[in-house]
Amino acid sequence: MEFELDSMMGFDKLDLYFEAHMAGIDGECFHYSVYFEEGYSDAKLKETETVIEEFAASFDEETYPGYMDVSKNDDKVNIYLDLGNTDPEESDNIIKGILTTLNKVSGIKCVIVNEGCGFDL
Repeated sequence: MEFELDSMMGFDKLDLYFEAHMAGIDGECFHYSVYFEEGYSDAKLKETETVIEEFAASFDEETYPGYMDVSKNDDKVNIYLDLGNTDPEESDNIIKGILTTLNKVSGIKCVIVNEGCGFDL
């Protein structure tokens, strides 16, 4: 049985300039692997950190958007999202919100969510 995670998560309905795919499921944690057209650079890491910090700050004080961390991982930027202690009704907005926020970062080739977390049935 093959799952269409991109469709199930609504990634195919987002207006993104880059490709975005969901490779697997890892509970309440999401790992966004961000690949760039020109490869990794410290400038792209900083640009990504800035938009993710702005995204996290955009929630009101009563809505916790989860724990987010941006780091370098080999040839890509990694965004870690832990939805623990978030309002379950906000989860979808947060997961997809990170992708739409990344539209502000230039030169992204693709984003793979939970890369390496695939499963076989």
